[in-house]
Amino acid sequence: MSQRTLGRMLGQLRSSATRPGMVLVAGAMAAAAAAPAQARDVSFAVPAGPLSGAIAAFSRDSGMQIIARPEVLRGKRTRGLSGRMSVERALQLLLRGTGLESQRRGVVILIVESTAPVRRSQPPAPPPAARIAPVQDTRPLIVTGQRMANQFSVETKVSAVGIVDAVTGDDMRRLPDSTVVDALRRIPGISVVAIADDEHPRDVPIAPVVRGLTQAYNNITLNGLPIASIGVPDAISNSASRGGRMDLLPASAISRLTVIKTFTPELDANAIGGAIDMETLMPFSGSGDSFLVAEARLSEASQRSAISPQSPFGGNASITAGHVFGPDRRFGVLLAADVQKLDNSSDVHGNADGNFFTYYTADGQRVSDFARSNGILVPREDKSWYNESTRRRWGLRAAVEARPSDRLSLAALAGLYRFDDGFTRNEIVISANDAAVAEQTATSGRFERGSVQVGYRDGVTRSAVRLLQVSAEWEPSPRDRISLSGSLSQASLDEPYRMAKYTAGTDGEGEVVGSPAFGFAYDTSGFHHSFAVAPEAYSDLAAYAPTYWRNRSRMARSRADAARADWQHNMEGSLGFAAGLAWKATRYTYAFENDEYRLPGTSASLGTAGAVRDVLRRWNRSALPLIVIDPAAAWQMLEDNFASAIRTDPTDDRVRDNFSHRERTLAGYAMARYQHEGLELIGGVRAEQTWAQTLANRKLLSRWEPLDTRSDYLELLPSLLANVQLAEALKLRAAYSRTMGRPGFEAYAPRQSVRFAVGDDEGDPDALGVTVMLGNPEIRPRISDNFDLSLEWELPRAAGGLVSLALFRKNIADEIFDAVTSGYAFGGVFYRKATVTRPENASKASVSGLELGVSVASLELLAAPLEPFGLSANWTLLRGALEVPVPGGPVRELDRLVGQPSQIRNLSVYYTRARLELRAAMNWTGRALRRLQVDNPMEDVYWAPRRQIDMQARYRLADGVSLVLEVANLTEERLESVTGPAQTWLKDSYSVPRTVSLGVSAKIG
Repeated sequence: MSQRTLGRMLGQLRSSATRPGMVLVAGAMAAAAAAPAQARDVSFAVPAGPLSGAIAAFSRDSGMQIIARPEVLRGKRTRGLSGRMSVERALQLLLRGTGLESQRRGVVILIVESTAPVRRSQPPAPPPAARIAPVQDTRPLIVTGQRMANQFSVETKVSAVGIVDAVTGDDMRRLPDSTVVDALRRIPGISVVAIADDEHPRDVPIAPVVRGLTQAYNNITLNGLPIASIGVPDAISNSASRGGRMDLLPASAISRLTVIKTFTPELDANAIGGAIDMETLMPFSGSGDSFLVAEARLSEASQRSAISPQSPFGGNASITAGHVFGPDRRFGVLLAADVQKLDNSSDVHGNADGNFFTYYTADGQRVSDFARSNGILVPREDKSWYNESTRRRWGLRAAVEARPSDRLSLAALAGLYRFDDGFTRNEIVISANDAAVAEQTATSGRFERGSVQVGYRDGVTRSAVRLLQVSAEWEPSPRDRISLSGSLSQASLDEPYRMAKYTAGTDGEGEVVGSPAFGFAYDTSGFHHSFAVAPEAYSDLAAYAPTYWRNRSRMARSRADAARADWQHNMEGSLGFAAGLAWKATRYTYAFENDEYRLPGTSASLGTAGAVRDVLRRWNRSALPLIVIDPAAAWQMLEDNFASAIRTDPTDDRVRDNFSHRERTLAGYAMARYQHEGLELIGGVRAEQTWAQTLANRKLLSRWEPLDTRSDYLELLPSLLANVQLAEALKLRAAYSRTMGRPGFEAYAPRQSVRFAVGDDEGDPDALGVTVMLGNPEIRPRISDNFDLSLEWELPRAAGGLVSLALFRKNIADEIFDAVTSGYAFGGVFYRKATVTRPENASKASVSGLELGVSVASLELLAAPLEPFGLSANWTLLRGALEVPVPGGPVRELDRLVGQPSQIRNLSVYYTRARLELRAAMNWTGRALRRLQVDNPMEDVYWAPRRQIDMQARYRLADGVSLVLEVANLTEERLESVTGPAQTWLKDSYSVPRTVSLGVSAKIG
């Protein structure tokens, strides 16, 4: 089975050999998009008989992508056809006397019931050659633009074998979705997340969460084949987790997104949440011999840096061109390129990275245990960041297709995608350290001593993906189909960056002890807390002594090689069989380096390397201005004093986090399909054998030693799916499947990483900011038993839409989470306040949900003036359960999984009239668990609920050419995290700029 047949494109939807009522292309990896020129003659040999089988033969001969529902084709017969003729003429002959007609949109043909009566008193004469009936002829409303995109999404869902949702490239281009992740948030059951660590920019989403499960456990493919990924960078674990980082791909490179929520044996089972396939345009994607798709837009962000100059405008441009040629137009070539550029800035206000609160007794003395305190919480830090981002994306893609014969199809694709994410951060941190509190009330108090840190970070994270995909599909007989496919892909991440910090409130040796000059009053009466340092002392740059200079670098390399072979026999009949093998080899390497220098006892200060800027710190009630570090002057200071600088031994930093992981998987499957009347059953089993090897380092006393760990496991994963047509417009689906979720690469590594906020903290058992990252070679893959039930009701044709309801439950054994505990012994010292993170298997977990979706092409049924309006809406309700072991205590029970929101809501309303299209969309995501503190629930971190509104106006200047105006994040909604009792305390609040774009899009051919 071709990896890019519509069956893959619609998520495990069968190809023509799988589903009698949904006939798909007979091509190789790109044949799903095959569409010869409308006027070109093709040789047909379609026998008379059942229409379902005849359409499969027609699809094979024409290379066209065809969708037809089982109930539409049931009982229909055709007289067949033979000879050389145009596709349009052949369709008319094929459907004559059936009461059916065709609808065409670019590369896709729908077979639907005709609205005109069919005369059966005598055989109808063959109609004259003419173009295929346009979609608007079959419904009492004009189906163009947005309505066309919605209709095909409905057809995709209804025609699927299982529970599937899809977004077409046209639909993505009708909202300001610059990346694939932006588009995914509109699909039921999917939320999106930003990088969750406390170091990287967070104003853009990077990965999807499918049905409450994070990106590490959702299988991501490109044209049905796996791609290498460097994962999601994580400064907390100082690594990068498993899972595709989908923000590397621009939305303009994708022609269709398909999310598969129920599984059958031929699909990769490493997908507890779901599988996401991204399909690209291919040479046969046009409706003529040649086609061109292009767009260009100019963009402006609402927030730009007030510290350093940024480009006022950004934008994006893309072009894709395809051409078919040769005898009978059996060969095709495609070239594509895209580029994106945007500069913006964000302001951040928050608390510390860990140990968020300090506790005090009634007489003001600090204690480490909340139970011994007066019960009043005080945030540990008042932190402000001012971030500047400079993002550049570009990609190149080339593809070729060939159909040497009517039964053989070949395809190949090569691509390169690159993303340069430049990031500069200016940081202010105010803290009381260990000072006593006075005049304390429930929301206020005063510290007689305090400290202020001024920090700087800059660097560019460069990510890239390179890939090659090939496939071949051969039909040795009308009942058999054999397909071979393979891919090679590489991903890389290079993140060099530098950091400098100056601190006021240190002693002569550089220890942070606090100073009376920086004592402050605090106020926690609002959501944003405020530490009010005296402005005169705060702005005295001579009081800030250098703390450190750091040169750091992260590097990750990933490679994924895959091959598979599939055979199907009689899958379009009442009883069919399929089997296949798949092989995948994955390699992942991670390395980190850190060079740190300090100047204890120096007279140097920020006075010669910094400045007080005319930019106020937002949320600070003392109207404190922003202090910034001049990076050139700061590093010159180090160079001038290099002879007296102390360099931290870099050995530990260059060894402790580094690891390499190799994983090989061999899978085989067998499945069968039975169909009779309105019942369809598909069942089978998949076996996956996995071998894993991880090389890392562990410190024993004062020596680092390499450690090699290996594991292997075999999983048998059955599945059963049933589709029942209850009525003409009502379909019931029920499914059971078992899937798995492999641990992250870094989870296997038997490593030990201990970091101190300040180098001199080593040896101090009461040091703050000590972070410990541990691997877990004993980690096990999690296994999920998945139960799905859905009901789909097609609305009357006058409304043109669908109402769907899906229920699901996933019972997960050995759920994996990052257990965060306090306290760690290292080098003979027990660090009481150290934050320790280690991947663990939970006792058990589950997630259940309800997905309700409504799509209406026209609201005319409500009132005639509403005919131009349509809507699409969905609501997802999620309920989870997680049991985690607590060291030295009882099992802790939570009401959700890490990353799982409570609800997801989407509403899109559009207006279509003549040349004008207007669309507004709202996405709302409920509270989601961001980080779990196993032994202290009060320090769990949650993503706060968030709403985003996007809008687009599109005016058609000419056929295929439109002027586009769009606004992303209209209300500049912030991205916030909360912690503390009842999750009412600020962890951090990150601004997300509004982006306005104006451009032109064109589609020819």
